[in-house]
Amino acid sequence: MTTTLTASDPTAGTGAPATTGGHRAGSRATLWRRFLVRRLLGVVVNVGLLVLLTFFIVQLIPGDPATAIAGENATLAQVEQVRQQLGLDQPLTTQLGGYVSGVLHGDFGTSFRYGLPATTIVLTALPYTLSIAAAAVTIVLVVGSSVGVVVGIATRGDRNRWLDRVFNAVTGVMQAVPSYLQATLLVLVFAVWLTVLPPAYTLAYGPVESAILPVVALSIGGTSSVARIVRREAAVAQELDYMRTARGWRLPPVRTYAKHLLPNLLTTTLTLSGIILTSMLGSALIVETVFAWPGLGSTVIQAIAVDKDYPVIQAAVFVIGTVSILITLVIDVVLGLVDPRTLGGRND
Repeated sequence: MTTTLTASDPTAGTGAPATTGGHRAGSRATLWRRFLVRRLLGVVVNVGLLVLLTFFIVQLIPGDPATAIAGENATLAQVEQVRQQLGLDQPLTTQLGGYVSGVLHGDFGTSFRYGLPATTIVLTALPYTLSIAAAAVTIVLVVGSSVGVVVGIATRGDRNRWLDRVFNAVTGVMQAVPSYLQATLLVLVFAVWLTVLPPAYTLAYGPVESAILPVVALSIGGTSSVARIVRREAAVAQELDYMRTARGWRLPPVRTYAKHLLPNLLTTTLTLSGIILTSMLGSALIVETVFAWPGLGSTVIQAIAVDKDYPVIQAAVFVIGTVSILITLVIDVVLGLVDPRTLGGRND
C-alpha cells in the first residue's frame, strides 16, 4: 500500500506529530505575551525618559520666570521673594526629586501665571488639539490612500505617464511646503480674498467653520506623503504573482483590487497613520498659533514666550509625548492583529 502525502497534512507518513490547532494557538499566545511585555517595557522606559526630558527642557528656556511674574519694574528683593515662593531657589536635584514625585501622583504643580493646576490648563486645551489632529488624520488616510491606489492602478505598466508626472510634481510641492506657510496661504486665500472662512478661531462662526482651515493646513502635507507611498506600494503589489493570477482569471476589477490589493496595503497604511498622527501633534502646535486655535499650541507658546510658566510647559510636553507613545502602542497592537509577522516571532 502506498502512502499519499497531501497538502492538508504535511507530516503524514513522516512519523512526525501533526501540528494541532491547540499548538498553533499556544504559539500565537506566547508571541502575543512576549510582544506585549516588550511593548509595555518600552512604554515604561519612554515615559521615564519623557519625565526627565520635561524637567530639563525648561532649564534651557531663556529668561527668568520670577522676573516675568514680578514684572520688569520689580526690585531684586521682590524677584527673589517670587523665586522662593516658586521653589526656584532650591538646588536642581531637590527640584527634580519634587518634580518626579509630583508626576507620579499626576501633579505637575501650579501654574506660575494663573494659579491653577497645570494639568487643568493643559487638559482643557488638549481636546481642541486632538479634535483637529484626529480630523486631519482621517482625511489623510482616506484621501491619501484612495488617491495613491487610484494613481497606482491607472499608471501600472507605464500607462498614463503624464498622470504619473503630474501626481509626483503636485504631491512633491505640497509635501515640501511647511505647514505654517500653508496655513498662512490658506488664510490669505479663504479668509482675506474670498472671505468665506474665518481667519482665526471665533465663536461668531462656530467651532466647525473655525476648524476647517486648521484641519486643511494639517492635512495637505500628510495626504501628499501617504498618497506617494501608497502609490508606490500599489505599483509593487500589482506586479506580484497573486495579482497576476487574479488578473489572469479575469476577475472583476472591484474584486481584484478590493479583495486582493487593498488588504496588502493595510499594513503600510496603519504604520503611516501612527507616524503621521504623532507628527501632526507637533505640527498642530505651530498651526494653532496661526489660527489662534485654543489648543495646546497657543498654551505652550504663551507659556514659553511670555509667562515662562514651567509647570504648564512641562505638563503640555509630557501630555503630548504620552499621547504619542500610546498611539504608537495602539498601532503596533493593531498591526499585530492584522499581520502576525509584526509580533517579532516566527509566524507558524
